[in-house]
Amino acid sequence: MEIHPPKAAHNLREFAIELMTIVAGIVIAISLEQAVESIHWHHKVETARESLREELQEADDFYQFRVTANECVGQRLSQLNDIAEAAARHEHSESVGDLTLHIGHLLADDAWQSERAAQSLVHFPLAERKAYSQTYGQQNDIRGWVNQELAAWAAIRLLQGDPGTLTPSDFTVIRQNIQIARTLNYLIVLNAGAQLERASKLGLPKGRVASDEARAVCTPLKRTAPTLPYTTY
Repeated sequence: MEIHPPKAAHNLREFAIELMTIVAGIVIAISLEQAVESIHWHHKVETARESLREELQEADDFYQFRVTANECVGQRLSQLNDIAEAAARHEHSESVGDLTLHIGHLLADDAWQSERAAQSLVHFPLAERKAYSQTYGQQNDIRGWVNQELAAWAAIRLLQGDPGTLTPSDFTVIRQNIQIARTLNYLIVLNAGAQLERASKLGLPKGRVASDEARAVCTPLKRTAPTLPYTTY
């Protein structure tokens, strides 16, 4: 193999040709690299978008359930408040059954956190990225309210069994947590409706409510003592 050193340009025209050849090569190389990078991120964005849509679809099922169950949850809290007030007045009251009310599933954001860590989100169109960010930001607030709601219902379960055995301090705790549960239910349902509107704008299908879940939350309160002293979610 013979290696020949590059020939020096003899005039300005030859120098310009040599320079343009080098520049063209660099431009072509950069363009090809950018094209490959663009194809790569286009695929990543499509995969991320599908992952987010699947995760938000589950969240929409929760939101739709809470909107559907709103009236039944409110009625149950009013019924429990009446039972507590009657017992506080030392009126005879039947035993109260299991108060483990189904109020929905936990809200996940694993896909959102994963795609954010992978930097996929910065390649979304700005308007779409903003819409997803608002949706997940509100979802984080709702998840916090749901956790508080679970704690409130845990305290309300002091009513399980014979209300006549409860102390004045027990009734204070129950009254406070019934009001907390009412407020949280209002906030969750109100914002669930807003989340469903955001989902619709993102093109997600309407949330689905399982008939057995809706039926379970609206089941009349049992007035027989539970078999266990307490229950958990």
